Amino acid sequence: MGKKASANAVPEKSPYEGKHPEPLPREDERKVTATVKLAAPVCSLLEFKLECTPSTKISFIVDRIVDRHGGSISDLSVCVNRFHPEEIVSRDKTLEQCGVFGGECIVYYDFVPRAGALLQ
Repeated sequence: MGKKASANAVPEKSPYEGKHPEPLPREDERKVTATVKLAAPVCSLLEFKLECTPSTKISFIVDRIVDRHGGSISDLSVCVNRFHPEEIVSRDKTLEQCGVFGGECIVYYDFVPRAGALLQ
């Protein structure tokens, strides 16, 4: 059986007692300047810059693109730094997961136009 602790024994203190880990900041201080461009046709009128962080989701960028088009587009294809059909990224990824950790990047997008009153 185990030994009984004597009445005079001082409980052993943990070396970590009173020491707390540094809290992680909630805000990402890294900055990314994303230049958002329509893949084809090249049109400088549809190009804009977006200040964000590497933890920014692609869905946020897609929402800004749709807003920029007045809500008239949907089903966007988005690529980061290079537009190729095999490199289309999903909306739930972050810029960091696409290899952007800071600095500048280019976000290319494309979409299929919807049939509407102007297109008929």
